[in-house]
Amino acid sequence: PLSTGANAAPLALGLTRVHPNPSSGPLTVTFTLPSSAPATLELLDLAGRAVLRRDIGGLGPGSHSLELGRQERLPAGIYFATISQAGNRQYRRVSIVR
Repeated sequence: PLSTGANAAPLALGLTRVHPNPSSGPLTVTFTLPSSAPATLELLDLAGRAVLRRDIGGLGPGSHSLELGRQERLPAGIYFATISQAGNRQYRRVSIVR
């Protein structure tokens, strides 16, 4: 039997994939948003400083992909890709190599 929207499990915030990792160029980040509430996707250095930030809540609920680092060159290093929404946060470690 097919499930209806009323019976479907609610979406959870998720940082599904960051690839390629390690990367020498742009990164593709795949994530899930449970709602259209304000949300951010950030790339943090090891000191916790935001190297790159995108407001993504306007994408709405569901699965999405976003490319980072095509317009701005990301310096080589170890970073944490983070997604946050409504007090929830997920992390993935990312390496940029040159």
